[in-house]
Amino acid sequence: MTVQTFHMSNDLEAVDPMVVALGRQVEGRLEGVAQSRFGICLSEALTNLVLHAETSNKDIPIQIHLTTTQHEVVVEVFDPVGAPAFDLRQHGNVLSQVDAWAESGRGLGLIMECADRVDYGPVARKNRLLLGFQVGT
Repeated sequence: MTVQTFHMSNDLEAVDPMVVALGRQVEGRLEGVAQSRFGICLSEALTNLVLHAETSNKDIPIQIHLTTTQHEVVVEVFDPVGAPAFDLRQHGNVLSQVDAWAESGRGLGLIMECADRVDYGPVARKNRLLLGFQVGT
């Protein structure tokens, strides 16, 4: 098992470089469609966090853990300091029910659809989103 910690500035311009950096870390572990699903989930989760999570201090970076095991790649994204809890599992739209012409409303549903495992809750006095992806799928 390998665990890596990353820090991303709480800024929209930091999202794409972080998604690319994390994607490079899992090359060879996740392939093809799984690699694409990984990138989609991270992009949506980090973008939503930066845009919508209210924080008491935007200068404190967002903490991200990447864990790889023989069977799974897990990303844990910790909410910014002071942000209220937001469990996307309770708020995501089913993709088939989103108007095809709608400009928004798909992000949380995409995360739920693309990740093999989604969890949210407190860990060490911080709320965190866990996204799991099975290796070899």
